[in-house]
Amino acid sequence: GVFIVPPPRTSAKTGTLLPIMSFTAAAFSLTDAQLAQLPDGLIGKATSAFSRHRHGKLGFGERYRFTTRGPERFVQARNRWSELTAVPNAELPHGLTSRSPICFAAFTFDARSTVESLMVVPKFVLDTSAGTIRLAYIYDVTEQVPNQDALFDMFLADLPEDPRKNVRATFRNDAAHMSEDDFRQVVDEAVQRIDNEEFSKIVLARDERVHAPAGFHIPATMRALADDNPTAWTYKVGPLIGSTPELLIGRKDNAANARVLAGTVDRDIAVNDELIAEQLSENPKQIFEHQAAVDSLVEKLSPFATALNISDSPFVLTLPNVYHLATDISAELTASTSVLDLVAEINPTAAVGGTPRRAALDAIWQLEAEKHGMDRGLYAGAVGWLDANGHGEFGIALRGSVIEDEHHVRVYAGCGIVDGSDAAAELAETHAKMRPMKKALRMSAR
Repeated sequence: GVFIVPPPRTSAKTGTLLPIMSFTAAAFSLTDAQLAQLPDGLIGKATSAFSRHRHGKLGFGERYRFTTRGPERFVQARNRWSELTAVPNAELPHGLTSRSPICFAAFTFDARSTVESLMVVPKFVLDTSAGTIRLAYIYDVTEQVPNQDALFDMFLADLPEDPRKNVRATFRNDAAHMSEDDFRQVVDEAVQRIDNEEFSKIVLARDERVHAPAGFHIPATMRALADDNPTAWTYKVGPLIGSTPELLIGRKDNAANARVLAGTVDRDIAVNDELIAEQLSENPKQIFEHQAAVDSLVEKLSPFATALNISDSPFVLTLPNVYHLATDISAELTASTSVLDLVAEINPTAAVGGTPRRAALDAIWQLEAEKHGMDRGLYAGAVGWLDANGHGEFGIALRGSVIEDEHHVRVYAGCGIVDGSDAAAELAETHAKMRPMKKALRMSAR
């Protein structure tokens, strides 16, 4: 990241040097009267989001933004976040409680990416994850904090205007880095390399750049993503948006949990229980692909865990467009482990990379980035939030897209390639996985 360094600051109370920026948070539960004043579709007004079943975190406004890249991106992010939050709790007006500040973050799939990973510290966070809805105000420690009524009024006043007249976007495909023909050829080459025992599984992706002459309406698109995909985690960090069915890792207290998805069948093909079983839960290719992803995560998580719990057998997860094989994993962690340590270790998983990991990642970089100029960037990387105590939730940035500008959005999808994979079938799977994002795209009504 690039930083402009202001002169040193000292605490008015103690005279000690303060960090360049020092964030902490004050929070309160919303009253029934305040809840009644919240507009509908708040996820559309949020500048950052990580939410499922309308439970999660929504960020509004921006206090600070930090970017990083390369192999040290997770370490740099953790260090910067520690610097920004290494402050004592301040005295607060009556009714407010001190809380750990949070930031939203998105990290690239590959350390070689030229795309920047980013962390965004919002001004307000609406937390709907518990029984009560809480509003947190993230502030610099030099600031005087208003009382809760004034904070709530500030929050409402800061919400952007959002004309509700919007319609399904009409768009056309623009230039992709990897065409459908390119993708089929890359799949065939990968199958050949599996035959040559370079790796046993590789996940290959392609992109489509869609162009809307009228312009995309991102607030309405976010609302549609959340409404259409309630069982997925709808996310937004910077230009990255989507609804992922896959939780990379979550940490609360000393407990971690993850959901592994690998093995896919289009719901247009598997139309009854018998076909779902035949195509997915009893299919050797699908079972092998899924188990490789589970084994990879368990191997990476084990050094941090004092206990691991893995569901006995995969279950079939039903999504609006596809069925997946899914396995839930939970772990008890050592106390010092930050969620960022876990993300750094397990990103990218075999579910989006391959097995063995290093050989698969090198082949992905060769086949996608070097051969076709398709650097995945934030796609299939880690996206989510974390607090100053190292707790947080990160999903894998799937079923999503990158907003390039008002008129262009780049949509991505990938699939696992193993021995016997068919290029035409894999291409069809990418179309199925792109459908939710394309279906959600909205434009402003003229």
